Amino acid sequence: MRIHKIILGLVTLLCLAFAQLAQAVPQDDFHAKYRLVQVIVLSRHNIRAPFFGPESSLNEVTDHAWHDFGVAAGELTPRGAQMEEYMGRYFRQYLEQEGLFSPEYLPESRDIRFTANGFQRTIATAQNFAKGFFPGVEAKVDYRGNVGDADPTFLPGTEGHKEAFAADNLAAVEALGGSRKLLQDITPGIGIAAKVLDRPVVDTTDVTVSVDDRLHISKSFRPLMKACDALTLQYYELGPDQAAFGHQLSFKEWQEIAAVKDWGIHLYRHVPALSRALSRPLLSVIQEELNTRQRKFTFLCGHDTNIASVMGAMEVKDTPLPETIEQEAPIGCKIVVEEWEDKTGESFINLKLVYPKSDQLAKAEPLTAVNPPEAVPLHLQNIHANEDGLITMQDFQQRLTDAIVSDAELLGIHY
Repeated sequence: MRIHKIILGLVTLLCLAFAQLAQAVPQDDFHAKYRLVQVIVLSRHNIRAPFFGPESSLNEVTDHAWHDFGVAAGELTPRGAQMEEYMGRYFRQYLEQEGLFSPEYLPESRDIRFTANGFQRTIATAQNFAKGFFPGVEAKVDYRGNVGDADPTFLPGTEGHKEAFAADNLAAVEALGGSRKLLQDITPGIGIAAKVLDRPVVDTTDVTVSVDDRLHISKSFRPLMKACDALTLQYYELGPDQAAFGHQLSFKEWQEIAAVKDWGIHLYRHVPALSRALSRPLLSVIQEELNTRQRKFTFLCGHDTNIASVMGAMEVKDTPLPETIEQEAPIGCKIVVEEWEDKTGESFINLKLVYPKSDQLAKAEPLTAVNPPEAVPLHLQNIHANEDGLITMQDFQQRLTDAIVSDAELLGIHY
């Protein structure tokens, strides 16, 4: 009788265990309905050296010695290259899991596109992503002109447009609260940076920001912005304990410092006509890639200005970005456009921002399924997702078209 009770108890425990397992691993309804057919990635370059040289203003804002990044100003650092290779490897594993590629797949030009702006940091970022994505195989990265030449797809000019364009931008800045309100938003970061740099007084009396046909920030304020940029990059290279010249800062304080260097990037996203003007060439490329049916994977590598302006032009809703000190366009971040197809052949879009966490960068941690990068869903104003979190291809294409053709009269162009 006792043995019978023991056996019955064991059977009951096993049944409970299997029931819990079944609940922990539910049926994958999503993948029963959709298959992934194409992915487009718009990436910001990974960790670079600050923009300074022997006569740089960075040497005027503090007596502390800046970290030697080991590469020329503005170039991708070895750590940035390694982290981007990790990211490429992670994406390959993810896309194999989703069935877009097989483990044996080798790159074919009709399936794959890698394009970068013509600077070393963007080209090298794309090359190192491709190195992780296609280990042991060299995937060609296209760029226009010579290394160092700016590609207007990534850095289009906005000068020479009609006066109405400038007037619209000025009105948008005022709608954000104007120069003084925008300065107040970054005042905490200014104070923290002054403490870190051992410059107790930072005079912001005459500091202004404005946008007409382009962005204008007071020249006197730019050295501090560059210093905050350099401090942010030191965080990634050295970690928070060594990056602030002996000062110990909280994660929130690091976010405040990053907000100072991102002052202009904030406007690239939140001044609508400027966002559309700066992103129009890239939005056209994204639309063309979506219409290239044989394409499976597209990688476009540019800058924080590209991420911010494209998000602004697509009217992405503001959302906090966890686990990163940069809240506008984190280093190495990627706008990911996934096309999913249902059983009837109808296409849907999933949007997300993928980026390495600040701690992962500071520790140079490999990105894996166990230690993945952050992935934040992106939602568009006035476009509602279905029950599976996807928006229709028609809605997304219309949003791209609207952003591309809007402001034609303001810009003095014709479509």
